[in-house]
Amino acid sequence: MQEQPGLFRLLVAILVLFGMGCGPCNLLSANVPTPPHTITVSTEAAAQLESRIQQNLGGEPGQQFIMRMSDAEVTSLVATKLAQYSESPVEDPQIWFTRGKIYGTGRLVNVLPLQARFYVVAMARIEDGRVVVSIEESSAGALPIPAGVLSTISRSINETVDELQLEVTVTAFEILEGELIVKGIRQ
Repeated sequence: MQEQPGLFRLLVAILVLFGMGCGPCNLLSANVPTPPHTITVSTEAAAQLESRIQQNLGGEPGQQFIMRMSDAEVTSLVATKLAQYSESPVEDPQIWFTRGKIYGTGRLVNVLPLQARFYVVAMARIEDGRVVVSIEESSAGALPIPAGVLSTISRSINETVDELQLEVTVTAFEILEGELIVKGIRQ
């Protein structure tokens, strides 16, 4: 029986398409959640948030504070801080607040040989007057990040958050649509 060249080419094309669909390049692209609205990064928003943080942390001991942070302000502050590093591992960060959770996306660079989109979904709660963050779900490309790695990332985030809460006791923490509200008392 003689092979038909058209059938052979069709099989090769199907195998190539299947290989592209299952190959490493596809593993680095993911169905990443997107913010419900456009989040524009601006140095002005970053500076405003940084100024409000300093004001709230720099007051008299025993004084109460309420600090509101929008998606745009937090994203802008993170983006401007990351831009200060010559080989930042994250580009195009987007952070937003919705349905009581914190969402973050971006592009991993300078970590893997190829760039990969990632996302993180986190919850936050108050524990002993401090904000504690726990990552519920995360993915780098189409690959979920293992639970052990998530706990390490959560621990690192909590250490960073703890450093930022130097002299305050957090009494309330609320995640609204597009906004995070932190209430507390200066120590």
